[in-house]
Amino acid sequence: MKRYPDHKSRAAPASRSFGAVAFALALITVLGMRFGLVTPDIFVLSLAAAAVLAVLALICALTAFLRIWSLGGSGIGSSILGGFLGLLALSAPVAVLGMLVVKPELTDVSTDPDDPPFLIEFAPKTEQAVLVWAMAIVQETGWVSIKMPVEQTRSLAEMQFGLYPDIVPRRYRISPGELHAASKKAVETLRWRIIDELPPDLLDAPTALWAEETTQVLGLKHDVALRVRPDPVGALLDVRARSQSPLRELSSNADVIRSVLSEVDKVLLETYGNLERLAVEEADLEDEIPLETYEPERKTVPLPGFKPFFETEEGLSADAFELDDLEG
Repeated sequence: MKRYPDHKSRAAPASRSFGAVAFALALITVLGMRFGLVTPDIFVLSLAAAAVLAVLALICALTAFLRIWSLGGSGIGSSILGGFLGLLALSAPVAVLGMLVVKPELTDVSTDPDDPPFLIEFAPKTEQAVLVWAMAIVQETGWVSIKMPVEQTRSLAEMQFGLYPDIVPRRYRISPGELHAASKKAVETLRWRIIDELPPDLLDAPTALWAEETTQVLGLKHDVALRVRPDPVGALLDVRARSQSPLRELSSNADVIRSVLSEVDKVLLETYGNLERLAVEEADLEDEIPLETYEPERKTVPLPGFKPFFETEEGLSADAFELDDLEG
């Protein structure tokens, strides 16, 4: 009896090769971004290349599986392995793209959007031309484009208050210098990199602190500015957070502000005990509390109620009591 040779699928080893290269490229790209070895543009281009290879691996794996199912032969293990590696490699670019589409947010958030703290730009936008272009395409074609026409009719302060109603300035019943020291301690506890500082000069002088926060997964950077100003109650704290890249992660700019405010509260609680904190509403910023002048008590010499007199050697004179001299 004539025996025909077993069918050998060419798509199965191709799927395994494409999947292995795609997975390695995606893994190296994510690790390089996390440890700051690649720029955001290289990160996006490398993930795009990994996504193309992953799609090819999935196509070859599906083709090999169908051919082996109908014709028989070997290669089923290679096709399954190639499809699995392709899915793993495709998960990274899908997650990055999904965060851009599903979780839109403001790239610049401040507790005072009308007068935000001054922020130093550490990452120029010109170094992310490909990423900015890709973000524009996502906004025009994705879910974000549905919300943008509605959001454009509102001011920045209204948009921010609608998204993050809890991001407001904070008043504390301590001096600006003490609040600056607590804010710096909070930033150091969070292990953020302090870029620059405007330390307190006088007792009621305004201060500032600039830091850089790094996310835990992709190592994305956020520029953070803390501003402390004197206030009739004590001191007013404003925080501003801005993304250096249009990329998104699980933690947003609002989360960065929440974390530093929460850490400041912890530092003040450990230092001063139960110190009352006041959240400032927008109406309170317009109607500031008038300053109260405080005059300490002065120890003055009481004025005499009668004319002083002096005792001479001969005794008290009659003029001291304004009496008439009857003998003279």
